[in-house]
Amino acid sequence: MHAPQFSVVIPAYNVQGYLRQAVMSVAQYESVEVIVVDDRSTDGTSVLADQLAAEYASVRVERPDSNVGLGRARNLGMREAQGEYIVFLDGDDYLKEGALERLRLTLNEYAADVVVFGYERLYPNGSAVEGVQRSPLQFEGPFVAADHTSILDVLNVAWNKVYRREFLDELGVEFPVGYYEDIPWSYPILAAANSIVGLDEPIYRYRQRWSGSILRSTDARHVQIVDQFDRLMDVMDGLGIEEKMRVEVFTRALRNIITLATTKRHRIPANMRRDFYTNARRSVRQHAPASYVLPTQGDKWKLMRRFWSLSYEPFALRMRASEALIATKTALRNGARSVVKFLRANYHNRRSYDFYRRFARVNSGMVVMENLWGRAPRLNCLAIDREIRRTHPGMRIVWSVGAADTPGVPSGWEYVVKGSHKYYRVLATAKYFFLDVNLPGFWKKRPRQVFTQLHHGTPLKRMGVEEVGQDRRWVNGLLGRCQNWDYSLVSNSYSAEVWKHSYPVNCETLEYGYPRNDVLVNADDSAVQAARERVGVGSDARVILYVPTFRERDRDLIPAADFDLIAEALDDGDVLLMRGHYLAGRERGAELHASMLDVTSYDAVEDLYLAADVMITDYSSAMFDFANLNRPIIVFAYDWEQYRIQRGTYFDITVDSPGIVARTASELAAALSSREYESPESAARLNRFQELFCEFDTGHAARDIVARVIEGAPARKIERSNVPSLATWQMDRVA
Repeated sequence: MHAPQFSVVIPAYNVQGYLRQAVMSVAQYESVEVIVVDDRSTDGTSVLADQLAAEYASVRVERPDSNVGLGRARNLGMREAQGEYIVFLDGDDYLKEGALERLRLTLNEYAADVVVFGYERLYPNGSAVEGVQRSPLQFEGPFVAADHTSILDVLNVAWNKVYRREFLDELGVEFPVGYYEDIPWSYPILAAANSIVGLDEPIYRYRQRWSGSILRSTDARHVQIVDQFDRLMDVMDGLGIEEKMRVEVFTRALRNIITLATTKRHRIPANMRRDFYTNARRSVRQHAPASYVLPTQGDKWKLMRRFWSLSYEPFALRMRASEALIATKTALRNGARSVVKFLRANYHNRRSYDFYRRFARVNSGMVVMENLWGRAPRLNCLAIDREIRRTHPGMRIVWSVGAADTPGVPSGWEYVVKGSHKYYRVLATAKYFFLDVNLPGFWKKRPRQVFTQLHHGTPLKRMGVEEVGQDRRWVNGLLGRCQNWDYSLVSNSYSAEVWKHSYPVNCETLEYGYPRNDVLVNADDSAVQAARERVGVGSDARVILYVPTFRERDRDLIPAADFDLIAEALDDGDVLLMRGHYLAGRERGAELHASMLDVTSYDAVEDLYLAADVMITDYSSAMFDFANLNRPIIVFAYDWEQYRIQRGTYFDITVDSPGIVARTASELAAALSSREYESPESAARLNRFQELFCEFDTGHAARDIVARVIEGAPARKIERSNVPSLATWQMDRVA
């Protein structure tokens, strides 16, 4: 068997929301092996990696004995590689379509030691910006770094290059432990390569995650750049790199240190800056090549000379003086803006929020609840409310509701009307927030406040930054609100993967299941009978619940189908419950057949689930909750192709369905009449659907969430089963 042309090494640690796209961008090419190095992930990445290996013959998974970090994970993958060329692909990035074929053409023409290619920075709002250093990639044909030293200025990372494996074996270079691991890797390889080819095409998509990274935050690990600088110069010595190239590499590595010591000094904790500066300066002077001369022009030349000649105290004094001058200019500019802002705020009632946020304390005993943009209490929020009242009766729970929904708040429960003075006060002073929506964009989370996003349900249609038809301003606003999340709730590994991609913010994923489903998981015969009585259906009736999803372009409750035909398929005593979407209204309720009952305004959807023997839905997330009852589900996909294009979906519900699929009203009527939905084939589909989407619904989600968020209990450890994989992932994502 011939060795593959490419070995793609994908180090993966807690990238559940991104790994599928990374693997799918390379796994289907010919003559490719994909080595996923699962660095002992603590989320669902490990299970996902195994699923992908089972799906694609080109993919295999390697695991170290313990978490080893990015550098050693890459080394492990490199040792296992059999391909002629090695590509490193980070687990949260991906290659653009056709990327490997483009590299294949380049390598077939030149057979270089290294190919350096272009990339795009991909932002959560969907925008993509090409790398700034493109001219070094435009040289014609193979070259060596000594002839075109500007190649050293291209982003100093491992993943924007393809390496001939025998060349790497000859060099014997590996990634070191720690951060900034690319510094002692990329520079020596470029300096030693006998042939380099540039490819000025942005074939790699480098994801800029909204939650940030160590490279953009204050973290003690930044000081490790000094250790990596020492390793870099030692590697250069070991490879016998000539003096001219040593100077070129030294100069660029010095700029990295200068940046961290000056304009990015905030990344170093304040109590470590003196030692960092002193150690870095000592290392730089120790490793300076004999022919190195301080620059008198070019990038950062003044800062480099100052760093070389000044000890920490005078250097820091100069930096503080420069920063003070900048701060003064900024303060004057912001002061003028503040005056304007204050005058403007007097025209808006929202100014009370700013006042309370500034002067009032956070009340550690106050909880704010809001569901469905201010509807009366229901769903996940209501289940959490009841659990808090049971376990923490002394806490103050306040519901945020719209003025029209205040009659739906239970008697004796405290609420505030959205937009009122009291509303702004509780937003500023409550500690805990449990919502399945976001708060307004003006809300700025205070240090002690805790936001738990409970979500509406399991997503089929594209959500968040992937929602179809939204412009960049809308996406930026969404991300600004979502960054307030501390916790994000899911009921299955699939949702955990999707949410991390469609809401790319830094928060803890609670794999606890949905609290609103606790009553479904724990239901017995008496609970079912009580629900039927509340809904008003007989105990012997066959109850069919129809739950359509919302369509922006057609707010009609009933889809364009022949419901007279469907009604004729019902037996005497059957009841068809019509549950319109909460955003759709009930425009055609009066036209319902005598055997159909409009329950759109019935508050407790859980009662409707318990009362129903079978569910009919098109693409509503209600099916994922109803599946917990192990009762038949019919997918009425009369406009699937149109809906899939208009809304965008993550998978094909007509293939990965929970039961039979009816494309027309006549097919639906036939299924109801024959009860085909009770067949063994339908039961097998439902069982697989449950394994996929009811994974974390254990019946005590509300208890576990309250314990984690309010009581500070340790995160619940998930014992992951061998969950099946979707057959129809749709990966045409914009980001």
